[in-house]
Amino acid sequence: MSNYTADNLGRSPAEDGVFCSSEISIVAASSATFIAVLGTIGNVTTLLALGRNRAVRQRRRQPTTAFVMSLATADLLFCVAVMPLMALRYGRRRWPFVSDSLWCRLFPVALYGTVATSVLSLVALTVNRYVLIVHPAWYGAVYRTAGMVPLQLAICWAIPYGLMALPLFELWGRLGFDRRTFSCTVLPSITSIGKFSASPKKFIFIVGFALPFCAIVLCYTAIIGAVRRQRRHMQRYAAKPVAATSAASTPGSIAAPSNDDDERHLTRTTAAIFGCFMLCFLPLTIANVLLEDAESAGEAGDVHVLASILTWHSAVLNPFIYALGSRHYR
Repeated sequence: MSNYTADNLGRSPAEDGVFCSSEISIVAASSATFIAVLGTIGNVTTLLALGRNRAVRQRRRQPTTAFVMSLATADLLFCVAVMPLMALRYGRRRWPFVSDSLWCRLFPVALYGTVATSVLSLVALTVNRYVLIVHPAWYGAVYRTAGMVPLQLAICWAIPYGLMALPLFELWGRLGFDRRTFSCTVLPSITSIGKFSASPKKFIFIVGFALPFCAIVLCYTAIIGAVRRQRRHMQRYAAKPVAATSAASTPGSIAAPSNDDDERHLTRTTAAIFGCFMLCFLPLTIANVLLEDAESAGEAGDVHVLASILTWHSAVLNPFIYALGSRHYR
């Protein structure tokens, strides 16, 4: 048994939950309950709408639909498997079950696995739109080749749970109970002489969140730039003399206003996705990297919990954002 675990077991139950204030715990419990209910309804509705709508399934650019369904599935699992326990945990300010149970080891796998899968599905969807808008000539090779989309979906699910297998099987770090945060989470490994080694938590967050964040930033920057260039091109085309325009008119030019409207709508949708991603995930990524080793309670713990609450809300916001942009599911 580790020194850390022995110290935890030596404390009284009344000392659970010293990491954050009771007021923040109430906010977290209320938020988790709200997200569990509304997120389940929203993501089930999204999956049913995409699964039953034949017109959506048969659209030419179907890979986007597959990535949206992967995102909704991960968010649904998060709302069903993780949020109820979060509500109990913060409501009681202690872990609701036995601290050395199997579920205590599986809970962080479900927590970090579902959130990271959601993020990687969002990255896959972002790359899909990037290729479609910025490099349309590549689209056939990347998404029309047999097996490419299932392979990308498999990667989105394999990487998070592959990373969590490291502490689960104690290859790097371990999974267990942290009484200070009254949570089952990723803990440092224990060396043969009883010392703590480095925790893989920072590495997991860098690979699972920081790198995807950079990929999304770069892709959306390129998407917005490409849409602006296309808009300027169409504006120059519309400014030509009417006679010259009518003489050179083609079926493609007749559809230009509709295409411009689609691009404006796509720009607004992608801007909303990017803004919500930054709001939900950036604070927690920063908090986990900077505050992971903070032993003091109080404001640092409150900031960490508030950042976590923002991340939880992505499971609710994602289905509504994609519902607004549903006519761009491809």
